[in-house]
Amino acid sequence: MATLNGMMRFSGQLGELVFYRRGRTDVVRQKAAAYTLSENSRKSAADFGAASRNGAYIRKAFAPMVKRYGYGDLHNRLNKKLVDVFKTIPAAFAGQKKLQDGNVSLLQGFEFNAATRLDHLLLQKPQFRLAGPDTMVLQLPKTDILQLVKRIPKADACVLQVMLFNFDVDSGQYEIISINDLRLSFEQADFPGAQLQVPFAHQGDRLMLVAMGISYLHREVQKADRRYFACQLAYCRHLKDGVEVAFIPPVAQVSAPVQEAEAGISWTLAAPSGLSDDLEQSPS
Repeated sequence: MATLNGMMRFSGQLGELVFYRRGRTDVVRQKAAAYTLSENSRKSAADFGAASRNGAYIRKAFAPMVKRYGYGDLHNRLNKKLVDVFKTIPAAFAGQKKLQDGNVSLLQGFEFNAATRLDHLLLQKPQFRLAGPDTMVLQLPKTDILQLVKRIPKADACVLQVMLFNFDVDSGQYEIISINDLRLSFEQADFPGAQLQVPFAHQGDRLMLVAMGISYLHREVQKADRRYFACQLAYCRHLKDGVEVAFIPPVAQVSAPVQEAEAGISWTLAAPSGLSDDLEQSPS
């Protein structure tokens, strides 16, 4: 950066030079050179953008749950988790990576509330299973109420919430399935068990995400203390025509180390034929 001390004063850009005023001083600097991203950088940027877009879709799909349970920079934490999924996709797909090609199950366990995990409040999570190609079954066991959920001070009841996001990766169409709240009163000592059967569109290549949350009520008002509400992506799978697609990680090819030949003359373990006879016939 140079300082202008002459009578002439310039402002703006002239060729590769940029003239401007800083405080009471006229200065000039050279225009910054254009920076061209490398091919690998462009591919990485494209994949990061795809991960961020998927994060936006998930937040939009579970908007009521995000509003009710989200805490602790959910946006960036979810994007980081999606980037981890994209890292499981082979490098050969760099720049064209898609969420369904990665290990989607890594999203399972993502907490909407960074302050409290779901398993700290919901002591027994439901079992998830596919009953046929088009039905999801959630089942809670019969047990004592205090073995199912944690009791907190000044709480009359708790509420379990479930939402399903079923996304067709080929057409971009999706369905969001909301489930009626399950209210559990602490006045009852035993929980009789519960089962939920959810029909869903199954044809095609799909991602199935299930979010489950718990909150507590005091006189029918939700407790706002972030220690007493939690929500989690409890089920995350890649389905093909209603059948789970197992993720197969790419096999790392390890090349055998090449041993370089040692310099110098090596010993011969066995004497060549004829040489030993000559040694025996030589005079002592």
